[in-house]
Amino acid sequence: MEKKVKIIVTIGPSTNSEEAMLKIKDKGVDFVRVNMSHSDINYLKDTIALAKKVGLPFVIDTEGSQVRTGELGTSTIELEDNEEIKIYNHKIVGDKDKINLTPYSVVDQLEVGDLILVDFDTAILRISDTATINRGYVTARAITGGIIGKNKAVIIDPISNKKIILPTLSEKDYQSIQVGLQEGIGHIAASFMRSGKAVDEVRKATQNTMKIISKVECIDALENINDIIRKSDYLLIDRGDLSKEIPIEKIPLTQKMIINKAKKYGVGVFVATNLLETMIDHKKPTRAEVHDVLNTIVDGAGGLALAAETAIGKYPLACINMLNKIIKHAQQVNVEEFRDKEDKFVEKLEKSNYLLDFDMSSSLVAPHGGKLVDRMVKEMPSSKYLHSLPVIKLNESHRRDVEQIAIGTYSPIDGFMGKEDFQSVLDRMRLANGLVWPMPITLDVPEDQADMLLLGSEIALSGDEGEIIALLALQEKYTFDKSETAQKLYATDSLDHPGVKMIMGMNSVLLAGPITLLKRIRNEFKEYEITPKQARRLFEERGWEKVVGFHTRNVIHRSHEFIQMEALQKSNCDGLFVHPVVGKKKSGDFSAKFIIKAYDLMIKDFYPKNKVIFGTFSTYSRYAGPREALFTALCRKNFGCSHFIVGRDHTGVGNFYHPKASHNIFDRFPDLGIVPIRFDNVFYTKKEGRYMHEQEYPNHPEEDKLLISGTQARKMFENGELPPGWFMRPEISQLIIGAVKNGEEVFVKDV
Repeated sequence: MEKKVKIIVTIGPSTNSEEAMLKIKDKGVDFVRVNMSHSDINYLKDTIALAKKVGLPFVIDTEGSQVRTGELGTSTIELEDNEEIKIYNHKIVGDKDKINLTPYSVVDQLEVGDLILVDFDTAILRISDTATINRGYVTARAITGGIIGKNKAVIIDPISNKKIILPTLSEKDYQSIQVGLQEGIGHIAASFMRSGKAVDEVRKATQNTMKIISKVECIDALENINDIIRKSDYLLIDRGDLSKEIPIEKIPLTQKMIINKAKKYGVGVFVATNLLETMIDHKKPTRAEVHDVLNTIVDGAGGLALAAETAIGKYPLACINMLNKIIKHAQQVNVEEFRDKEDKFVEKLEKSNYLLDFDMSSSLVAPHGGKLVDRMVKEMPSSKYLHSLPVIKLNESHRRDVEQIAIGTYSPIDGFMGKEDFQSVLDRMRLANGLVWPMPITLDVPEDQADMLLLGSEIALSGDEGEIIALLALQEKYTFDKSETAQKLYATDSLDHPGVKMIMGMNSVLLAGPITLLKRIRNEFKEYEITPKQARRLFEERGWEKVVGFHTRNVIHRSHEFIQMEALQKSNCDGLFVHPVVGKKKSGDFSAKFIIKAYDLMIKDFYPKNKVIFGTFSTYSRYAGPREALFTALCRKNFGCSHFIVGRDHTGVGNFYHPKASHNIFDRFPDLGIVPIRFDNVFYTKKEGRYMHEQEYPNHPEEDKLLISGTQARKMFENGELPPGWFMRPEISQLIIGAVKNGEEVFVKDV
């Protein structure tokens, strides 16, 4: 039987000889290549000469637009969680304190908050400071510590909408193409094809003399897959690099979909990476590898590409033999008999947007409503168009709401609420469609301004300095009763309540409609912010499935630690997500700066390793007691938390709510989709020298209980007194005392 499935073999130290190449040819291999990411031009020339000598067709394989780490003074460096490292935009010899990335232009495009994933997420960094870029570097902090090697693949925030501008071909690629043109090479495997336009660039560079094998190995390729297929002669699915950007469990069905799509256009598909990887060191593959390769062929792959197996493996020829055997067995199957069923299956995947919907494959709790909202701009409107629009200037709270809507924190909310949803939320803490939602998300404007706005039009939303940061597609304008709203929302109309005071200060008309965020909002704590997409990626990279979320607006003290660790243990969760609010607060609350500094200390020195992820929540306290408890829980559900800590008088204010009101409200909503972990009073026992939960020890002698209120602790700090060590770690107390003595604003003064 004629072999229909083609084989590409990567040449390296194990196969770079005339003898080996002759044997490769004898086994029916169709093409050979070298990995230009790890080879120079002279090696390419020598290998082409050898291939031509034995009569083996050669494929030019570009290194493409891949970001990589630079040179190191040692073989590897190791970063601990929360350690800082400088990233340079020029050639340096890296060490524990600094590295560089290539292409160098990438570093200039990095922004505070961007995630940097190194070598299959061995280490995950977050950009913390870009102010020094004029000195040639930016600073990053390790969210997940790990090993960094030289010339290792780097992914820039694959789950955000950020697009790094990279050249389609590197300088070395152009040199490789010139060699290929001179030697009459007929095929080129173009790495990291991100668009149909990129394919056009390669075709132009090769003077239309080479068949283009477009390598699919990044999210951009998935977004533009139809255009790439149309303009290519073949595809190559590089499952290794692709699995750095999308969840690895999505690879099998993604592969199936791409092959199916390509067949409709009459384009053949090669599949590469991890085919028979066990045979790098062993004479036989695993059963799982054999099963994978056979299924790949049955899926319709027209070719298979061996990489490390034949470049550096101990048994390259045995590996080719095994591939030929599997191909032979696979060809006993009449795959056309399965085609109709497969087409219908793939059609269902298409309709579900499987390629680009990463929530679908997640092991984490589903976002509220089933899907994370993404209202980040996909294509920036022209400046001329933006400045033709009517403009509404947003206050700080509105700006934070706009951003949180856009990144999915408030999912399923995709804009400011219409009247039906607004009233339903007030009356029954559900959206009009019945989904639990306790807090209105609104945009208020003066009546005279509202009168000038046309329904169905687009409105520009500006920040502090007049910069347009978002758009509102205006669908509704409506008025609301402030007293009724305050009473239903806060269960009081007293102006002593900060939430009521806020409602009474609102403008009289509410605007409604979906928003589109044009630009993330700058603030001093941006380096600590994590989007729901980023958080979910970080949780999954740590292997977490169940995560407990912790909401706070205060510096951590010992009872918080107790609650956090107890919740982690009792819930059998894999990790803890500490997520303090850093937006506008009431007078007397801790300043966000010191909340962050305290948690930095905790992560560095005290928390169990690899059990805690810290991020700031750029919103504001609404002081809505039990309603806000539900709201804060649902937000953390969107970040991927399956469980949520609810403390005594959670998000309460003054004496407006019963201490257990925030506990009890969860019983009213069994369809919430996140599990509350309730804590009452926690006290320190002098006798046993530890914290206890009052609910578990209701009869503990009162004289043995030690408690300090937040008000008492604040007074002690203001008087220059250190709280006792059982209340707060001395390291954190010293941090706060030192700041108070230096005259820093440790506590919020403005209401």
